[in-house]
Amino acid sequence: MAPTPPASLGELFRSLGLTLTIRPAEDDEDEEAWACTLTRPDGKTYEVDSVSFFDADQDSGDEWTVEPSPSRVLSVLAGGDVEAEDAGGEAAAAETEAAARAFLGDEAYALLLALDEEGVE
Repeated sequence: MAPTPPASLGELFRSLGLTLTIRPAEDDEDEEAWACTLTRPDGKTYEVDSVSFFDADQDSGDEWTVEPSPSRVLSVLAGGDVEAEDAGGEAAAAETEAAARAFLGDEAYALLLALDEEGVE
C-alpha cells in the first residue's frame, strides 16, 4: 500500500526529514526579523536571511509578532518574500523559486505549493 501523502505543511516538513534552526536576524532595521536555516537529512541547507511572522486577531485586526515554525518557513519557500514590483523582483522571484525547487525536489515543491494554497499548516 502506497504511503499517504502529507496533508499539511507540518506533515510535509516531517516527511522530508527537515530540521529548522532559527536565530535573530542580523537586520538593524527590523528587530522582529529571524534568520532561518532548513537542513535536509543529507546536510544540504536552505537559508532565509531575514523574515518576520505575524498573527492577527480576526475581529480587531491587531497583529503581533510570532516565532518561525516549520510550516511558516515552508510557506516562505512556497510564496517567496520578493515583491514583483521591486526592481529586479521578477528575476529574484524566479531565482527564489528555482532554489526552493532544487532544495525540496520537484514533487515535494509541487506538494508544498498545493498545501500552501490550501492554507493547511
